[in-house]
Order: sequence, then structure tokens, then C-alpha cells
Amino acid sequence: MIYWSVILSIRIRIYEMKQYHVKNMQQVFIVDNLPKTGFELKLKATDEECKLLAPQINVEQVASFTAELLIKQWRRGGVHIEGKFTAKLTQQCVISLDSFDTIIDEKIDQKFFASTKIPEFGEKKEVEMIDNDMDPPEALVDGQLNIFDYLAETLLLQLDPYPKKPDSQLESLAIDGKFEINQPNMADEPTLDDDGTEQPKSKATHKPFANLNQLLKDK
Repeated sequence: MIYWSVILSIRIRIYEMKQYHVKNMQQVFIVDNLPKTGFELKLKATDEECKLLAPQINVEQVASFTAELLIKQWRRGGVHIEGKFTAKLTQQCVISLDSFDTIIDEKIDQKFFASTKIPEFGEKKEVEMIDNDMDPPEALVDGQLNIFDYLAETLLLQLDPYPKKPDSQLESLAIDGKFEINQPNMADEPTLDDDGTEQPKSKATHKPFANLNQLLKDK
């Protein structure tokens, strides 16, 4: 009898721990409908989703985006996501303005509250952080989890806001090792003394970064 109970228990666990291979990332999961033991989710963004994702994370192009996640219930009405994602992107270098490819490979360990309000410190429902390396819990909206929005936000946080091509250096845009940045043209801006008398206008006629623009054109 014990033997058959063990076999039945294993079969139930295998049934509940389902694997989903989803090409469309536009998935909204209702937390109450999740299996208690969770399920494994494999995602692959479609071409349309990659085009939609690119402007949201401020990159030129998203060549591909895949994710392998374990999604399970956490506490009452909450959800816990573990796994990893990989994104192949094309960004523009802020130094040379050249396009370059980069790969983001990141692990995920995130928990979500059931309510729309995270308990404040001092309240009876204060969150106990067991692992200091885990991201702080976030709040679910109406008991639902939008996978696309969550992954897009997580990916954005991993990107450098000032992307630089690996072989680009500021020195490559300098002349004799020094930048020549001129003062802005102040010819049309009169300068007044303390008594209100207008001073002679500045003779500066060059625009800032003029040499830099010329270098980029010649390149």
C-alpha cells in the first residue's frame, strides 16, 4: 500500500510540474490558477515582439529573446519566478555612434505580493527577507502576472544607459591627445555690467563640438 501511495504521489507531482513551450510572450497568468508546485515555462519572442521590445528598452534592434522560468505560487496569492533569460541586442555607441551587438544573459529570482500595496516596515505583515541577494518583492496587479512587461523591465535594468562599443575610446576622437571644444557663440547675447552698461560682444564664433562632428563625418 505504501508503495502504490509513493507512485501515485510522484505521478501527481509530475502532472502538476508541467512544461510549457511558448513562442508568444504576451502571456498574462492568473496566480490563483497556477499549480501549487509550479510549472516550467520556456519563452521565445516572436519577430513582432522583438520589434515591440526594442523601443521600450532604448536599443536599435532585438535580434532574439528567450527565457526559461519556473513559476510557482508564493504565500497566499503571491508568485515566485526563478530562471534566466538571454537577449541578443544591437545598440548604438555613445562615443563613436557605431552600431554594435551585445548579449545579455541574466538570472531571475523575483517574488510578487498578492496585494497592490507592499507592507511597510513596522506593520504586522512586514516582509522577511531570507536571502539578501534576492530582489525585493513587487506587487501584482489584480492578481495577474504579465510576463512580457516583467521581462522587458528586467532587461532594461540590465542595460548600460550609455552603451559603449568595446573598442571605442574617447582618445580616438581627440586631436593630439586633447579635445578641442570651443565656447558657444555668445555674439547675440549681450553682457551687462553691475550698473546695467552693456559690455562689448564676444568675438567667439565657433560652435561647441564642431571639431567632433567633422571627425565623425570623415570617419
